[in-house]
Amino acid sequence: MRKLLRLLPAVLLVSSLGVARANDDCLDAIVVIDGSVETGTTVTATLDGEATCGSAGSTPDRWYVFTVGAEDVFLTASSCGSSYDTVLSIHTDCPGTAANQLACNDDTCGLQSGVSITAQAGETYYIRISGFSGDTGDYTIEFTTVDPGSISGPDVTYSDCTSITNWGQSGGIRGYSLGSFTCNIGDANLQWGGTTPLLGMNGYRISDGRIEQIGQSWLKNGTGAAAGSGCGLPCNGQGGSVLGAGCLDVYGSGFNGSQGILGKRSDCNGFTGTYPGQSTGTGPSVISERLQIAESDLSVSGAQYFLEGVYVAPDDAAAGNALNNASYKPMSVTLGNFNLSPTGTMQEGFPAIYAWQDHGLGAGVPDPDVTIIEVDVPDEGRFIVGSKATDLGGSWRYDYAIFNLNSDRSAGSFSVPATGAISGEGFHDVDYHSGEIYDNTDWTVTSGSGDVTWSSPETFVANPNSNALRFGTMYSYWFESTQAPTTVTATLGLFKTGSPDSITFAVTGPEGGVALDIFSRGDCNGDASFNIADGVTMLSFLFAGGAAITCDDACDANDDGMLDIGDPVAMLDTLFSMAGPLPSPHPGCGADTTLDTLTCDSFAGCP
Repeated sequence: MRKLLRLLPAVLLVSSLGVARANDDCLDAIVVIDGSVETGTTVTATLDGEATCGSAGSTPDRWYVFTVGAEDVFLTASSCGSSYDTVLSIHTDCPGTAANQLACNDDTCGLQSGVSITAQAGETYYIRISGFSGDTGDYTIEFTTVDPGSISGPDVTYSDCTSITNWGQSGGIRGYSLGSFTCNIGDANLQWGGTTPLLGMNGYRISDGRIEQIGQSWLKNGTGAAAGSGCGLPCNGQGGSVLGAGCLDVYGSGFNGSQGILGKRSDCNGFTGTYPGQSTGTGPSVISERLQIAESDLSVSGAQYFLEGVYVAPDDAAAGNALNNASYKPMSVTLGNFNLSPTGTMQEGFPAIYAWQDHGLGAGVPDPDVTIIEVDVPDEGRFIVGSKATDLGGSWRYDYAIFNLNSDRSAGSFSVPATGAISGEGFHDVDYHSGEIYDNTDWTVTSGSGDVTWSSPETFVANPNSNALRFGTMYSYWFESTQAPTTVTATLGLFKTGSPDSITFAVTGPEGGVALDIFSRGDCNGDASFNIADGVTMLSFLFAGGAAITCDDACDANDDGMLDIGDPVAMLDTLFSMAGPLPSPHPGCGADTTLDTLTCDSFAGCP
């Protein structure tokens, strides 16, 4: 309990300091915490510091300040997605100078920056955002922290793609390969060569409000690694059979399309990374084994296109670092020769399903109707699920996309509660090719009896090679209903046998679906009141080994879909700092209309 009470003043301090201030000067830096996402501009900023990289010493800047709690953290600031050539640096004092600079980065994700340090307990750090050689513009900067122990080991990411090779066509299908900038952002060397790491190359399209995967390749095998800088971290200089900690390796798109270094996806376990080695494909040599996309899929008027790379590596997976292994980037199509060109900024660590949300209403224009959540299989892999409802006037179209990041168990069915008149059911997958063993027969769809369900043609027991949603792959589903949208509970059936045999999560769906749990946000202890005891309950759960909570949703005070220090901060802020009320349902009882994976097993505080 002493430890718990010692934490309370620190939480109250963070809560009271969390007021945004003008941040043109270092001494007026805006206070940020883990998960903060700040937007701003340096166009109107003045100069109040310096940095040693990106020729940014005389460039206008803005400032943020982060104070570490009772434990060391690995602090990362990222400006990926900003509109200009940014430079980030971290300093120990104001004014921020080269003498007190701890880290500086110019280009990590295209022309944008990412900078990380191990931040010491109790210390304060000042983060400067400026631009390359006088460049200014609008920015988005995200601050994240993790326990340094949780990132031990190698950690591979697909950090950029600057070239795409068009190998030609056969039967109206084009063969492509992607260039690769690969970072090891972990603290240990990543094994490299032969059977690791493996890079799967994918293509996607957004059209008419829907995202679909339109192509995939076999897996590019590792050969030899360079040891360059450019990952926003110190590179230890080791290459060859390893990619050193903090180091960058670059391969051109032509090399990555060499068929002698491509192997079947079916030979790889996407969760553990086990893989026997390169294999030989079949079919026309110009497209065999490469990223295959039909010319007709690249000729849709008004469509947007995206590339994606997905890495699999056994040592990365064993270290628990496999959840950031997919990245996406926009690409353009030149009709006639069907050349593809990367454009925009690589979204490192985010698979292409996020493009549906980020670019759903046009290039750089987010679609607020698209919701995306992460869904984990217990003790196994991760799926990412997107959903959207579109008003057709008198009826609604419901679209879903499910990306299997790294689950070897795969998915064999998907079910959404649905009432009213159901019509227009549809399904889209992406074909395996070049001699892969998996069947390409489409999933079947049935509706009625209160749901719409899509299923693999056969079960795993009947046919292990039946069409299932396997790692590094996304399938799309849709239907129409006369019922307006709400939040319902969907079910994803797992293809390979095991326990559990399915997982459930919230999606957008027609009214009249499965009833949701009723609770009151902030009433973490379920005693029908909201007071300091709820903050203490949450702090005890997080730090003092307290009793397990029974309603995660009630304790998710800031409604961000996670249980972390931000929740007791939000509770105490509302109770003592005259902040506004917590998100609904609060202070009364109701259902959670926010899509996330938190549950509420039982809640005694509501009738």
